[in-house]
Amino acid sequence: MTGSYRWPIMIGLLGIALVLVGSWTLVQGFGGWHATFQGPGTFQVDIPQAGDYRLWHESQTSIDGRAHRVDDELPSGTSIEVTDHQGQTIPIQMSSAKISQEVGSTRRVAVGEIEFPDSGAYNVAISGFDGTRSFRLSEIRFFEHFLRAVLFAIPGALLILLALLWIIIKAVRRRS
Repeated sequence: MTGSYRWPIMIGLLGIALVLVGSWTLVQGFGGWHATFQGPGTFQVDIPQAGDYRLWHESQTSIDGRAHRVDDELPSGTSIEVTDHQGQTIPIQMSSAKISQEVGSTRRVAVGEIEFPDSGAYNVAISGFDGTRSFRLSEIRFFEHFLRAVLFAIPGALLILLALLWIIIKAVRRRS
């Protein structure tokens, strides 16, 4: 009996493997390159490749081994300026929607998106508030990973459905 179900089971396992690869690929979209720094101050950041990056404000994090919590919103009067090695300003597209991430005991709130035209060293100057706040600059690669995940997950789901239908048809034919 198991021998006659060997091919549908193998196709179903292949489908499950593709769905798992798709899920892992999607999870990878949340990782990637990032740099962290604390403000106020001026920091040099080495951008590995041209593209879109997101600047996050970490409202709940750990600084020097101690829990640090501040408001999600940056104080009014906060100034953030990104410049290249020639002193030209790189515009920041401020986030209109409230995008946030919670990873473990860290909470991040999106400040804005920055499109870096080239790889290399850039300066980030943050001012206009008292106290220390933590920031994170990370690549935006979710869409790219989402498309890759779909390329694995859809065929995987179809193979799982095919295997289930094949098993059901075989079982119904056996009973007849």
